[in-house]
Amino acid sequence: MLLIAHRGASGYAPENTLAAFRLALEMGAKAVELDVHQARDGELVVIHDEDLRRTGRRKGRIRDLSWAELSSVDVGGDRIPLLEEVMDLIQGRAELHLELKRGSRYYQGIEARILALLMRREALDTTLISSFDHQALFVVRELEPKARLAYLRGFTRLGVALKEAAELGAESINLSLRQAKPAVIRECRKRGFKTLVYTVNKPRDFERMARLGVDGVFTNL
Repeated sequence: MLLIAHRGASGYAPENTLAAFRLALEMGAKAVELDVHQARDGELVVIHDEDLRRTGRRKGRIRDLSWAELSSVDVGGDRIPLLEEVMDLIQGRAELHLELKRGSRYYQGIEARILALLMRREALDTTLISSFDHQALFVVRELEPKARLAYLRGFTRLGVALKEAAELGAESINLSLRQAKPAVIRECRKRGFKTLVYTVNKPRDFERMARLGVDGVFTNL
């Protein structure tokens, strides 16, 4: 069962910061997860929320601020990194699980920018792109047939999720801990999908996921 460092080693360092990703690598993580938004000037930035209230303790939406403005925001003693900076740090040492928070309907051209960066860095094979914005995944697939995709189920009915994931050629369906029931795991496996589960931090939940035979879990530990 693959352990995926959720937002880096976010149980020990500020989430989605270079410090968190560096620590995850030092702790031996074979996979790291991060979240990507797009700044006003088109820069790809790594942060979970679409605004700064929770992690930056100030107002402002990511889409309304430039990279210069975002780079000056304190997030737990660190700063918001560019996606490119995180890739510089990882350099293929761990599989990258990239959650695209919102697609082109909100961030114009974000799918193409992400793919261009991955191809420039020759990281297409070591990156799994996921999203709750399923239309964004279809855009990614249309732009790059070789992209690796993961379908974040969210509130989508299982039958619809399985159908869309198959249409996308996704390799995994990502489920919440609550959704990870035996029947659901069996159905995903029967259709040929891996299952990755978020967010697993308690020992009993690790044990339950191992018994179910899921392929990986996202964890803050």
